[in-house]
Amino acid sequence: PAPRKLAPPDDFGKPVAMLSFDLSFEGDRAFFCMKPEDERAYHLYEIAIDGRSPGFRQLTSGGYSDIDPLYLPGGRYLFLSTRAEVYAQCGMWARSYIMTRCDADGSNIHILTPGTEPEFSPSLLDDGRILFTRWEYVDKFANRIQSLWTIRPDGTAAATCWGNQTVHP
Repeated sequence: PAPRKLAPPDDFGKPVAMLSFDLSFEGDRAFFCMKPEDERAYHLYEIAIDGRSPGFRQLTSGGYSDIDPLYLPGGRYLFLSTRAEVYAQCGMWARSYIMTRCDADGSNIHILTPGTEPEFSPSLLDDGRILFTRWEYVDKFANRIQSLWTIRPDGTAAATCWGNQTVHP
């Protein structure tokens, strides 16, 4: 089929930057982050691909950036957010994105990981755990600071996955 524009809607009225798309398990919705030109932060949005209701909707707002959205089983959403108000150890200029979860309507936002180091690239594993990277540069050579971690969607059982102390993880 011919490509078609899904978002933002034609009546959105301002230029945007968009990142990090995920497709729902049913394939009928897309979840992404977007930053309108006149805002300072990325927020989470969802759109029905088949044109059904609710159509295009914004799920998060405010002064925090929310990125890397991921659909979870059971109607919850996972994403990375600056809502924890923590910074990487290298300085107060580097805000850390931390694993965060919310309900499908954007409510009940819950920070899952207690770390201060930035987390990146969450992916859903076949067993329901989340695989992600964490920036751990303290006492490590600069080329191996992105270690692999896993966590359950409820925030429990955080564990290293593999290679966190190897030269080439």
